[in-house]
Amino acid sequence: MKRSLTIALFALALPLAAQEQKPVAVVNGETITAEKLDQLYNHLSAPMRSRYEMAGGKGAFLENYLRKRLLVQEAIKSGFDKNPDVQVEVEAAKEGALFDRYVRDVVAASVITEAEMKKYYDEHPADFATPERVHARHIVVMGNGAGPNPKSDEDALAKVKAIAEELHKKFAEVKASDPAVASHIRLSYFGEAARKYSEDATSQAGGDLGWVVHGQLDPDFEGAAFKLDPGFPSGIVKTRFGYHLIMVEGKEAAGTEPFEKAKPAVREWLMTQHAEDVMQVMTKLTNDLRGSSKITLYPENIK
Repeated sequence: MKRSLTIALFALALPLAAQEQKPVAVVNGETITAEKLDQLYNHLSAPMRSRYEMAGGKGAFLENYLRKRLLVQEAIKSGFDKNPDVQVEVEAAKEGALFDRYVRDVVAASVITEAEMKKYYDEHPADFATPERVHARHIVVMGNGAGPNPKSDEDALAKVKAIAEELHKKFAEVKASDPAVASHIRLSYFGEAARKYSEDATSQAGGDLGWVVHGQLDPDFEGAAFKLDPGFPSGIVKTRFGYHLIMVEGKEAAGTEPFEKAKPAVREWLMTQHAEDVMQVMTKLTNDLRGSSKITLYPENIK
C-alpha cells in the first residue's frame, strides 16, 4: 500500500516537473527553461518590469536576454571569461550581491521588521492600488503605404480578413474539453500567426503587448481589448496604425496589490528611510565579528 501511494505521488509530480523544465528557447544548444525565465523576470526591479510589461512582457524580455546570451557565449568561446581583469570583476560582483542581500534580508531585519512593513502597507493603500488591466496580443496589418510592406488601405483590410479567416478555421478545429487547454491552444495559434503576419515590433514575440492599463494604447484598440474575454479573438479593429486582430491572454480587475507581492518594494523604501539605523546595526555587527575573529595584518606588503 505504501509503495503504491509513493508511485501515485511520483506520477502526480511528473507533470509539474515537466512544466518547470519546459524550454522557452534553445540558444546554440543552451536551453533556457520557463522556470529560469520566470526567475530572471521576477528578479527585475519594479520599474524595469513595468517597462517590459508595456513593451511586450516576458516575450520582449526574452528577446533582449537572448541577445545578451549570444554575446556571453561569444565571450566564453573566445576565452574572454579567463581574462584576469574579468575574473576579478565577476568575483567582486558575486561578493557584492551576497553582501547586499545579506544586509537587506538578514542584518536589516531587526530594523525593518515584518510588522513595520505591514504597518506601512496598511497605512498607504493608494500606493498599492492596481488598475484594471489586460494582457493583450495583437496582429496588425498597416495600410496607406505605411509599415514594412507598403500597401493600400484596401489591400491591408483584405489581408487582415484573410488572416482572420485562417485563424477562424484553426480555432474551429480545437476540440479540447478543458476551457483552459482550449484557450492555450488558440493563443498558440494566434502567436504563430502574429509571428508570420504582424507588421510591428511585437511580431517576433507572438504579438505580445504585455499587461496594459487604460490610457497606454490607442483608444480604439483599448475599447475592443478591454471588452474581450480571455482566450477569444476580436473582430477586425481599425486604429490609426492599421487593422488589428486582438486576443486577450489574461484579465485583472482593479484592486490592491497583495502584501506579499508588495513587500520587496516596501522593504526597499523603508531601507532608504532607515539607512542610518541599518548602518548602525551593520557597524555593530562588523565590530563584534572583528573582535571575535582571528585576523592577521601584513601592512608591510601594502604598496
